Amino acid sequence: MAEKNYFYELGRKSGAKTGLRKSGAQALVDKLSTSVNSMLEEQQTKTANLMADMPQGIDILKVDERIRGKVTEMLTKNKKAYTDAAKIVASGINPSSQRYMDAIETMNKVNGVFENMSNSLEGMALGRKDAMDRLDNLATNTDSTRMTLHHMLANGSIYDNASFNEDGTMNYLDPTTNENVKWSEYKKIGDQKFTGQNGILALQEQVVNVAGKKGAKWEGFYQNYYTTQINTLFQSMGTEQVEDFIFADIEFIENYAKEKGLSVDFLKRNIQGDIAGEGKYNIIEDFKKAKLADVKLAWDNTPKYSKDINYSAAYYTSMAKKAELDEKFVSINKQEKKGDRSIVGSQAVLKDAAGSLQFIKNQLGIPRTADMFMKKDEDGGYSYYIKKTQMPEGYTGPYDESKAVFRDQVIQKAYVVDSQGNFIPQELKIDNFDFILKEYNLY
Repeated sequence: MAEKNYFYELGRKSGAKTGLRKSGAQALVDKLSTSVNSMLEEQQTKTANLMADMPQGIDILKVDERIRGKVTEMLTKNKKAYTDAAKIVASGINPSSQRYMDAIETMNKVNGVFENMSNSLEGMALGRKDAMDRLDNLATNTDSTRMTLHHMLANGSIYDNASFNEDGTMNYLDPTTNENVKWSEYKKIGDQKFTGQNGILALQEQVVNVAGKKGAKWEGFYQNYYTTQINTLFQSMGTEQVEDFIFADIEFIENYAKEKGLSVDFLKRNIQGDIAGEGKYNIIEDFKKAKLADVKLAWDNTPKYSKDINYSAAYYTSMAKKAELDEKFVSINKQEKKGDRSIVGSQAVLKDAAGSLQFIKNQLGIPRTADMFMKKDEDGGYSYYIKKTQMPEGYTGPYDESKAVFRDQVIQKAYVVDSQGNFIPQELKIDNFDFILKEYNLY
């Protein structure tokens, strides 16, 4: 059995290097120091100083200097066990003997230890690169403990108290509990999403279109309609994005924390609960009410004109149907897990898309004859298209059926490709399908 040179294997660079950084130390501290937690501030300062000292990027070694001694200790201990076992196997004793089988088991065990060490070190090095690269756009619903760990990983101080288990897997030390935690259990912080902010802005723009009409009243239909729209928006995001949306609203969350007599950090860990003497609280439901109030404010601030509203019963029926379709899109995205997984290989993408398109048609009531398909984009990703009868590109005259041609009209992005070549499915948006839904009188 050939013996690998694990000292060489584990000592190689991971190949990871952070991107170009131009931020000065103090500027980054000013930007990142949003918590009064001293432990977090200390780690933020370490990160900022490191980035300021190395503005061209930081080479991240697979074996950081701070843990090299422990790596050598593990390798030396296990290499001796491996060598002793190998001598027994090579001695010519009976392969059926217990001693021979125990020696083989030891050699296999040591190989497993070395493999676990290699994978753990590689994983932590790549985790550090990811932590450094994503400092500027982290989710806001993260408590100071997790944010502290993120900075410990980014600046490398996580290696100061890292350790190995007997099987070669790694631990890091949780700074708040002072307990070892397996590296495999580390949960990285996600990126900040702007779905909620953009969704509310869209509703505020939309409400202006009707608020100025003569006779328009908020109470009743519109209040119920925008309540439903906000509920649908929150359902489409999922819990983590909703919490990120809430904690990005600094004014709301600081006032909410003050009103409840709780810290923002506590609320990040306890999105709902029971306050003695005051009853239950639920930030998500209270935040929905605050966003409905923002939409109502846009309604109230819209100048009132004298033009009458002449919406028919058919218009209100159409609005109700669109609200139902909104719910369908939420259901489709949940069923298809859009945005929650990656797909490897273009053939797998095409296979996945074929089933997705048929499912989408069935759910929305789009006829099977609608020629919807997917094709590759210049950026390497894919988009959904539909073939439509249109006038030739550049034609400016009136519609002429004799000149009409089939052209591919883009619906929306279907898959984006990441830096590893994986394809990430994108959430479907009803506004992108609007022209198709109207063409087939679906609302």
